[in-house]
Amino acid sequence: MLLRIIHGELKPRTWDDYEKAYFEVTHGVELPGLHGRYLARDLDNPDAGYSVSIWEDEASMRAYETGSLLKDKILPRLPPFFSGQHVTHRSEIRRVEPPNVCDQSSPETDS
Repeated sequence: MLLRIIHGELKPRTWDDYEKAYFEVTHGVELPGLHGRYLARDLDNPDAGYSVSIWEDEASMRAYETGSLLKDKILPRLPPFFSGQHVTHRSEIRRVEPPNVCDQSSPETDS
C-alpha cells in the first residue's frame, strides 16, 4: 500500500470554495487501486491543508498521476485557489493500526 500526500497553501479565505471544488471533481470517481481519499485542513493555518490518498500499488498511483482524469478534470479546477508551493510526497505504508483501516471507505470520507 502507498500513501500520497500533497501539502499546500491556498489564497487567504478561499478554503470553503476550494473544498467545494475539490469535492465536485473527486466525489464518486472510482479509480483502480484507490482505497481512499481524504482532504484535511491545517489546524494552525486555515489557509493550508493536505490531500491524502491511499493506493494499492505504485502502478495505480502513477497511472492516476499521469492520466487524463487528473490532467483534464481535476487540475483545471483547483490551481486558481493555490498560493505558494504545493509539495507531493509518496510513501510506502509499512504498518497499519488497526489492521483493516486501509480497507474501509465511506461516502463521508471518500472525497
